[in-house]
Amino acid sequence: MSRRILHLDIDAFLASVEQLRDPSLRGRPVVVGTGVVASRSYEAKARGIDTAMPLAEAKRRCPELVICPGDARLVERYRKAVAEVVRQFSPVVEVCSLDDFYADLTGVPLPMPQALQGVPASDGERTLRALCSELRAAVRTATGLSVSQGVGASRTVARLATTRAKPGGICEVPAGQELEFLAGFAIEALPGVGQKTGAQLRQLGIHTIGELRVVDRELLRQSFGARGEDLYWRCRGRDAAPVQNAPPLQSICRETSFEPSSEGDRQQRSFVRAMLAYLVDRAVSELRAQQLRCRTIAVRVRYLDGEQDEIQRSERGATDRTDLLARRACELLDVLLTRRVLVRLVGVTITGFVPIGVVQGELFSGKEQQRDKLFAAVDALRKRHGFGSVLLGESATLLGLVPHGPHGFRLRTPSLTK
Repeated sequence: MSRRILHLDIDAFLASVEQLRDPSLRGRPVVVGTGVVASRSYEAKARGIDTAMPLAEAKRRCPELVICPGDARLVERYRKAVAEVVRQFSPVVEVCSLDDFYADLTGVPLPMPQALQGVPASDGERTLRALCSELRAAVRTATGLSVSQGVGASRTVARLATTRAKPGGICEVPAGQELEFLAGFAIEALPGVGQKTGAQLRQLGIHTIGELRVVDRELLRQSFGARGEDLYWRCRGRDAAPVQNAPPLQSICRETSFEPSSEGDRQQRSFVRAMLAYLVDRAVSELRAQQLRCRTIAVRVRYLDGEQDEIQRSERGATDRTDLLARRACELLDVLLTRRVLVRLVGVTITGFVPIGVVQGELFSGKEQQRDKLFAAVDALRKRHGFGSVLLGESATLLGLVPHGPHGFRLRTPSLTK
């Protein structure tokens, strides 16, 4: 049985989330970004707005453009919701980036109505369009988002098929038709061909994927090394890279950046400490959700002049207590903040994970058990009413300084990290 790989991309993800959050934005040109366009709605695209375009230029081209800063936490919730839907259709799902996923559909049973109709059994005739239609409808029902899907025998074919399916469609490349499908794509569309490699190939007269296939395998290997071998197989749609479930969690990172400003309330040490405490709270909540404790915490800052500094501390005992880790983080921050330069970014990373079940208990641990019950109650409240329903420690001082909602403080989109 030939492989059947699905690539799924969320259409205009960040802009679509803003339109779902505020229904008055539906049908209007919307972009998300600070400084440049990070995402734009299809209404904005129709008016000549491109990603990475300066916001000033976007506004000049489209005076009625709506510019949103984005909500990192809300975007993360939607991404997780889409991933959960995809996992209902395939046991192997790989989350690749903010808005795209791979799933291995090889051997996945067809929808019951399709199976009852006696679908041909040969690989070349077996179609997964009905299953993809069900998946698309399930995502729409669960999240309100539109997705585009591509299906092929490899990751390369599936990804390029998705580009033909946008917006909101399904493109399936039948087994045996990969060469014909790939031939007309520009050489830069091939995964692994960046701007520099694309320029080198064009200098050699190679402008399309089909033209790359006539290049000798050994010549590609000598010209580009191991990457040349990959290109040889990818241009034939035969790359064998598997779809992989998420690897074991090694670290949890949360960070956010600030607009460069000399406003006192947004650059005082107390503000930076409060933001760091909030980021620690977000990270440690995820830690408890994963049934883990950590031994190491690292804090980093980046200044307006581009300089960056980081410091970490490890303890013998592992913990999942927000109060302890927030205290350690703020102590590390005090060590870092020695320059009289505006802070542009603050972040925290926790590592050194230990499963809760293997942590050594203590004979006299009554207070520890009470703390565990406290944070379990906080997690339960947040699960029911939203993360923003409870604020812990110094993070409460952000109220009035940073927009706040049921899902927590609305941080800049670049803060969305794992």
